[in-house]
Amino acid sequence: RKRAVKKKWDNVRTEESHQEYREMQRKVKVEVAKVKQDAYTDLYNRLESKEGEKDLYRLARQRDRDGKDVQQVRVIKDQDGTLLTDAKSVEYFEKLMNEGNERTKGEEAAPVDQEVAKISKDEVRKALKRMKSGKAVGPDDIPVEVWKCLGEPAVEVLTRLFDEILESERMPEEWRRSELVP
Repeated sequence: RKRAVKKKWDNVRTEESHQEYREMQRKVKVEVAKVKQDAYTDLYNRLESKEGEKDLYRLARQRDRDGKDVQQVRVIKDQDGTLLTDAKSVEYFEKLMNEGNERTKGEEAAPVDQEVAKISKDEVRKALKRMKSGKAVGPDDIPVEVWKCLGEPAVEVLTRLFDEILESERMPEEWRRSELVP
């Protein structure tokens, strides 16, 4: 129906046909969002079952395989400008991009004199909900999808972790590092 309305608007350029097309676009967008949400709900429900545990591992393995693109062409040049295409290129790139750099070291932040409120479970829930799926994992190799699938137990664990970090006033060292992978 959307295509038919678009064709009509392409043929008869009136404000009415344009309005009709825009309304149809909006309806399609809403329907797609509903279907997508239903699919995710079904997936989450299935993952909570015993059979879903196997699916969870299958999804994790698939994500891991998808992240390893064996067909990827590496185009990295060494310090002499020579094209590197073997495993040495990865080592060179790692050394080049992951060595310490004086410019990136920040200054110590001034201490906060007021009491900082603990992190609430609701804040963690909202933050998890806003996080995009399909993004690169951190040093713990746990994708966002796993945290989302775990639901309330994940919220409790993360809330305790963040509150512990606030209490100790020390950020984990892993959070300060990053690696660039070609």
